Amino acid sequence: MAVPPDFEPCPRCGRADAVRRKLVLIDPWDEAHAAAHPQWRVRCACEGDLTVDSLRPEFISAGPLAQFIHALYCERCGLGYVPEHMAKPAPPRYMGSREGFRRVLPDGSLGPLLIRIADDTGAGAT
Repeated sequence: MAVPPDFEPCPRCGRADAVRRKLVLIDPWDEAHAAAHPQWRVRCACEGDLTVDSLRPEFISAGPLAQFIHALYCERCGLGYVPEHMAKPAPPRYMGSREGFRRVLPDGSLGPLLIRIADDTGAGAT
């Protein structure tokens, strides 16, 4: 069976041949998190740890159906999951040293030296 290119492999088994689109129910909106961290997601995009406020706004339905997301489902594992492109970016990671902090970039390299994490403007990050 051919797998459409936008299907991400199952986070549990790592295969995509049994993946199909499915309407899945995820955790409700968390107003406190959304207000404190509007641009980041809280957790990972797999295995029940994603909430509605961790999705990009264009993938959220209005009203009482907001918890139902057009996502992916692995028939082999019985796991519903949200593709990475639908989730807000994960929060940045930092590495500390005596001199200060450096953002860990997506490729694993380190960004410029920061005296405080609050000084991070996101330059060099994706």
